[in-house]
Amino acid sequence: MSNHILKYAKYPAIVLMLAGSFFSCKDENHEPEKFRLSKVLYYAKTTTVNPTDGVEYAYDEEGNMVRESFYKYSPNAELFMYREFEYVGSQKTKMSIFREDQGTIKLSWYVDYSYANNRLVKEELREADDWLSSTTDYEYQDGNLIREYYLEVYYGDFDEAKYTYDHQNRLVQVEKNSSEKIDYKYTTHLYDNEDREKTITYYDANWDLLRTVEKSYNGRSQLPVKELHYDNNGIQTAQYQHFYDKLGHLVETRLNGNCPLFKRKYNGDLLMEEIVYTKPERGCVEDETMRYEYQKY
Repeated sequence: MSNHILKYAKYPAIVLMLAGSFFSCKDENHEPEKFRLSKVLYYAKTTTVNPTDGVEYAYDEEGNMVRESFYKYSPNAELFMYREFEYVGSQKTKMSIFREDQGTIKLSWYVDYSYANNRLVKEELREADDWLSSTTDYEYQDGNLIREYYLEVYYGDFDEAKYTYDHQNRLVQVEKNSSEKIDYKYTTHLYDNEDREKTITYYDANWDLLRTVEKSYNGRSQLPVKELHYDNNGIQTAQYQHFYDKLGHLVETRLNGNCPLFKRKYNGDLLMEEIVYTKPERGCVEDETMRYEYQKY
């Protein structure tokens, strides 16, 4: 469901995770200072002076994000979309999406969230006139998510994912089903002696091998430093290298040892800037730069 909503905005998932997170920064002489993400500005390049887009975040007294506002800059900030969130305690119960329509921002969609045993069990996406557009159901067993089922109500399109875990509650298999064509049916997940994911293998509906991803680590670190991708004949098709700062934040990923896919800069635990690059086959060219601002609380 989240992906369905996010099609109305290009902003990456990391921004949404940051907006729902809290950060502490501490130096040798001070107590920790706590921050919330307050704004993200988007630039065409790192050298661009004026942003092209922006997102601002507002919170209630409990720290729940209650509004997410999207702006275009041309050159001044112009609101074109926002989302409002309602809560019971810390549980999000509703998200309303307001979008520009013929010069006026109106309610376009809203999502109701239902819970059982403090776990999300259903999302219902409705249009402004209360027409039910789609649903997503979540099922759990022994605390683990075992099934997600998305249904588009009118046309009957669906996507389903089933999850299987071992006795250590580690994900070992995913089965996908969909009304549309999918590029794989099953994945299996293997782990090393340090409980780190080591191999992900992709199969079709007949359990014929499609491709494999192998991860490697340095020492006993839980952070993968390399991912090797192989086709069904065991021929390497891609290599991803991951780089981290001293606090363990992922700051860069490079494809095939050439162009970076992105670069990130942190100040302590605060992500300050992210540069995204175009696909390497199109050259090492900046695609977009995001800069993050925070507020103390």
